[in-house]
Amino acid sequence: MTNLVALTLAAFLGASLAATPAQAAYGAPQPVDIQLTGYSSSGYATKVGRLVGSVRFDDGNSLYRLDLTLCRQSSYVSTKLTVTVNGAAHQWYSREDGYRPEACGGGHGLSGVVNVDVPYGGVVQNVGLVYEGLLFDGSTAKPVVRSAFYDNPFN
Repeated sequence: MTNLVALTLAAFLGASLAATPAQAAYGAPQPVDIQLTGYSSSGYATKVGRLVGSVRFDDGNSLYRLDLTLCRQSSYVSTKLTVTVNGAAHQWYSREDGYRPEACGGGHGLSGVVNVDVPYGGVVQNVGLVYEGLLFDGSTAKPVVRSAFYDNPFN
């Protein structure tokens, strides 16, 4: 019985000391700052939404990190972020947590935060961010969209 306990304990300790997988080494953050501005039919400019933060790539080419704040300014609906990898849609986010960070530029509206490591099933060549909001001009809804692309420095 003592041998069985000793063997079980040794197996447990051996399993707990097994090597853990290596963590991704991220490159320098690439800054993100996208301002959505909509224009009325009379030419009046309205800030609809702002996306601020950074994108980072890991040196293994299969993971990227988003540290972003989605700022809803005057968008009629929540702003939406679509993330593309190598030109194909991969993830999307629409967040509002009620917190209004200074990065949003003050004023009214809600915001949401996306802080996530995103795995990808292949080699990440680039990441695109497509940010969308909706401006109402009288009774007409006008989508406002801007995009930015970030190249992976590791390939």
